[in-house]
Amino acid sequence: MAKLKNIISAVVLLLLLICQNAEVLGYGYGLKGKDTLVTVYEDISGFLEKNDYEIIKTALERIEVPLVNYHQYYGIDLKPLFLDAIARHDKEAVFVDMEKLIYFAIREKIYWNKKENLEKQVAAKARLRVMLQYYELLRPRIKSYDQKNHSAFNSEIVELLVGMSKCLGTAGSFGYNAEPANPAEFIRLSQRLEEALVVIFPHFEDGYKAVINAH
Repeated sequence: MAKLKNIISAVVLLLLLICQNAEVLGYGYGLKGKDTLVTVYEDISGFLEKNDYEIIKTALERIEVPLVNYHQYYGIDLKPLFLDAIARHDKEAVFVDMEKLIYFAIREKIYWNKKENLEKQVAAKARLRVMLQYYELLRPRIKSYDQKNHSAFNSEIVELLVGMSKCLGTAGSFGYNAEPANPAEFIRLSQRLEEALVVIFPHFEDGYKAVINAH
């Protein structure tokens, strides 16, 4: 039953990502490829398997901008943590820091959608599309957590993401069958998403408690 739920969740996520791709074409959120954080995360994961810490250090240069931004937003500087983990050749610590970076990115996308009150529909959909990519990176650890703790966070989070997508509304066709956005429900669902991720990843707690300082 758990395996079936995981398969269904994977299919739902894939369909949701395809739908988001179609709706945000041309907006500029890495539509011709993956988001930079995603590619760096995947690259670093591969480099860790080879114990190539010098290349990992070089890969960090590609995400210098988000590292600086998230230091400003959250008051948490991840770069020294990365460099320390790399210097110690601590594979698990590097993974933890990458996961925290992804969580910061998820919270940032949620923050801007809430701040704009979902009024910029194309931007809101583009951000959700990138969030789906981020969640795919965390999903293996979430599935592992579910197996160890007999929980169902993976299924719940997929449902939350689907619900958040519906909250963005639709423009309809030539003004017909348009559906308005639902900011209040989006806030409720996104809050639960952030809370669920902190339960699974306790090292996200400082990022969860931080008040985002972005303008």
